Amino acid sequence: MKKLLGLVLLACSCASSAQTSEFVQTIPEFYLPKDVNFSLGGIVLFTPKYAGSDERKAKVYPWLDAQWKNGAFFSSINGLGYNFSKDPTIQYGLRLGVEPARDESTSSKLQGLGDVDTAIEPGAFLNYNINQNYSLLSSIRYGSGTNHNGLQTSLGARVTTAISDQHRLTATIRANWANASYMQSYFGINDQQSINSGYLPYTPNSGLTDVKLSTSWHWTIDANWSLTTGASISRYSSEVTKSPFVFQKNPVTVFSAASYRF
Repeated sequence: MKKLLGLVLLACSCASSAQTSEFVQTIPEFYLPKDVNFSLGGIVLFTPKYAGSDERKAKVYPWLDAQWKNGAFFSSINGLGYNFSKDPTIQYGLRLGVEPARDESTSSKLQGLGDVDTAIEPGAFLNYNINQNYSLLSSIRYGSGTNHNGLQTSLGARVTTAISDQHRLTATIRANWANASYMQSYFGINDQQSINSGYLPYTPNSGLTDVKLSTSWHWTIDANWSLTTGASISRYSSEVTKSPFVFQKNPVTVFSAASYRF
């Protein structure tokens, strides 16, 4: 019990700096070796300082993944949730994820815009595994933004292929839609923010935020250790790129994660 509590606290401690994935990706119950399955490790990210920034920063945070055969999961990537399906071809359920804070102190280009606090996002997910190589993915999340009423919906597809017993390649494409509240919180400028920052006012509409292509290489070093390295590139929509403080239309993120399963 103490061991589990420690893992929970560890995941909570990294939630403020790590954004949960748009999609839930759990291992089907049939393939789980134990009733309770844990992995611990760390992730290194090279990413823009904020959404739309042309400045970059490196971030390091713990990796935690816990999955139970009954469908429950808790991780720094998937969030806290439950997969109700017992069918390995389909996954559906509820989860809580995290949208990290955006502090105006992050960059001089955010000065005068104020902070957007960390948000807990309740949501739901639905994935369909066509076979072991192809999957269709979807999710919906609510609760982000200045007034915590931002809504996001993501649709995507994933292709994975094993090139050997130890090495696997994966590619994912996804499109993300957001409501007007989310767009205003992260890309808009109201009258007061305009006075404080010097930017012209901007009120974006709801709509597509971006399309993202991600690739990764997973190396199963042995029965316990594994290494995953990858990169993603996004293309922001015109509603986003019209924002005066969006300076990068095609942000790139590079990451590497090492984990130990026990």
